[in-house]
Amino acid sequence: MDKSLEELEHSNDAQNNVINKKAEAQVVSDYTDWQRLSPISILYFMVKSFYAMANTLFYLLPAVAFNLSKIKENPLILAFAAGGFLLLFSVIGFLNYFFYRFRLEAGRVEIKQGIFKKSHIDLPFERIQNVKLEQPLYYRFNNYACVELDTAGSAKQEAKIVALKMQQAEALRQIVVENTKQHAAINQELGESDSEAADASQEVVLNRRSMKDLVIHGISNNRVWIFLGALAPFYNSLADILQEVFAAVGFDAEAYFSLETQAWWEFGLHVLSVAMLLMLIVVILSVIGSILMFYKYTLSKIDNRYIRRSGLLTKQEVSMKLRRLQIMYQAQDWLDVLLKRVNLHFEQNKTGSANANKPGQQMSNTLLVPSVTLEESKALMLDAMPSQRLSEQVFAPISKRLILKNTMLFAIPLGAITFGLIDKNGLAGMAMSVGLLAMFFAIVSLRWWRWGYSFDDEFIYIRKGFLGVNYYCFPIHKIQQAQFKQNAFIKPYKLASLRMILASGSQTIPYLPEDVVRQQINRALDKLVSDKRSWM
Repeated sequence: MDKSLEELEHSNDAQNNVINKKAEAQVVSDYTDWQRLSPISILYFMVKSFYAMANTLFYLLPAVAFNLSKIKENPLILAFAAGGFLLLFSVIGFLNYFFYRFRLEAGRVEIKQGIFKKSHIDLPFERIQNVKLEQPLYYRFNNYACVELDTAGSAKQEAKIVALKMQQAEALRQIVVENTKQHAAINQELGESDSEAADASQEVVLNRRSMKDLVIHGISNNRVWIFLGALAPFYNSLADILQEVFAAVGFDAEAYFSLETQAWWEFGLHVLSVAMLLMLIVVILSVIGSILMFYKYTLSKIDNRYIRRSGLLTKQEVSMKLRRLQIMYQAQDWLDVLLKRVNLHFEQNKTGSANANKPGQQMSNTLLVPSVTLEESKALMLDAMPSQRLSEQVFAPISKRLILKNTMLFAIPLGAITFGLIDKNGLAGMAMSVGLLAMFFAIVSLRWWRWGYSFDDEFIYIRKGFLGVNYYCFPIHKIQQAQFKQNAFIKPYKLASLRMILASGSQTIPYLPEDVVRQQINRALDKLVSDKRSWM
């Protein structure tokens, strides 16, 4: 019986391989000539234009809020404006669709696009670092997907085919991966690189996130304040609407929050209840956002590549080669510390990425595993970098002169506030001043206490934070530059700061003994010269 099941599984795998090979061959044969996109791509370009214009119109929100009363008096203005924008987006979407051409030929992708500013992208397969699949909600009905081809070169060479059938998109990705393996194998034979061309293996799921995990992530990682800030120009209008609602239901807000008609403890309970209600609304919105972004989250590994899949409305698939991994870090805010959860980040090379500096595109260069347990985080970090020992490190503290430096920065404003409180309120002001100074000293001391560093033969480890704590880990051979930073205030005490620049960004450890900084810089430079492993 077991033998028959194994034979059935092998036959199914063989059948799937045949189907995949046929799909790959079909993709190559279908797209050797210049092709148009599917007409559904018009919708993609319309949505893209809407988001681009929304980023510009965001700064006009105060003007819209100021003229909101006029718009209410003439609602046709809003209707005409909405119709005009819809027509504009439709025209832009059609023109982008009309001028877009692509083809696959001789191991390369070519794309011609642009309405007024024409561009011709010629991208060889061997230069492609990542292949990302994205499936917006409006693509799911016809099973289309966007294919983004990410390189480590110029951002101008990023390519995106915005409307392919999902099966063809998967086949294209497999073609690129296989081509990359062949190119790496050739380089290895020629001695050009220590390629990581691994044998094909089955995809292994390393981690999944349940709905419970996503709820915890939404509670402990609040992003709603951004939306509250965006609504700032409309607060007055929202207040008027709330007054009308309260009047309709017979609720007197002024009496509810009046100290003249109720005892102080009743007033305090009312304020507390409203604050709790607002916090509940904010948490619910944050949880909804977490579910929308990370629904059905999986982190998989195939060969030497990680693949993240997630999303409710827009399904995203992002892949990252392990050799491009620059730094790992565990992020915990104060609530994560209490819940014993960790947000684990894998950051890769951002050089030349088209999305590196775009708001909201950070996840394109970072694989985030949300709200994992400490044990899960340790296992994932060991899988990515087996020789690191972050969990075993004993962190050394930095100099306490960081407390003095932070205190001196705020000495003048704190002194002015303290003097004003004492002068105006006497003994009560003095008591408030003592409390304020004690709280400030506790803050700067906690900030210093969170700082820590550790080194071993292969890795550098950093700890920092405030109420929460972050732990960073990266290989020494990934360092591109190491800087010795020292000013006149810390030079007499033989202190300096160590700044290390990676392809994913920079990390700084302040107020170290200067001999430690020089030693680590020399060690990093020695690794740079002697270690032939590429930071790419």
